[in-house]
Amino acid sequence: MMPPVQLAPDVYKVDGVRIANVYLVAIDEGLLLVDTGMPGSAKRIVAFIESLGRHATDLRYIVLTHCDIDHIGSVARLKELTGAQVAIHELDAPVLAGEQRPQKGGLVMLALRRLLRIRPVVPDLLLNDGDTIGGFKVMHVPGHTDGSLVLWREDGVAFSGDALLSDKRGQILMPDPRLALDRAQALASAERIKALPIKLLLAGHGAPVRL
Repeated sequence: MMPPVQLAPDVYKVDGVRIANVYLVAIDEGLLLVDTGMPGSAKRIVAFIESLGRHATDLRYIVLTHCDIDHIGSVARLKELTGAQVAIHELDAPVLAGEQRPQKGGLVMLALRRLLRIRPVVPDLLLNDGDTIGGFKVMHVPGHTDGSLVLWREDGVAFSGDALLSDKRGQILMPDPRLALDRAQALASAERIKALPIKLLLAGHGAPVRL
């Protein structure tokens, strides 16, 4: 495994997870994970935790920025391996729990979830705008999905999921409206995120943005 990529004194990017970025944060209660990548990423994430001299059971929270496959793909297995509490915005919770069809992609996406064996997970914590978890504030930023959220902290660290992206050079990218559930809402949410006092933006795709 590559040496840990440390983005801030308590923030790491988990290497080797496919498609979407996964981040690990050291918090007072233990560890907090932001998103889980595609199916099959759980063992790699646990190995990364152990490479930091920590234990899988140190993981207290798995916060999902939204319910797309590349962000929730390994949550069921990670919950089994770590015992962590799973948190997601209440509007995306029914998709995660398998109580509602995916919001985007219709039958094609439903078939893909079955092909990839995405297991439903009933979240332990339902998040809403203004909540706090692990020292981070929750901002509801609908548009990409109904329950997309951002985690941000007063020191300027923010995790934006797919609500605001970056390129390989660490430059901010607006979300692709073609991938949004509601295009106008997604663009409005992106502008709200950009207005936050952010110093380090960590998106679901792309390189870290330092402002």
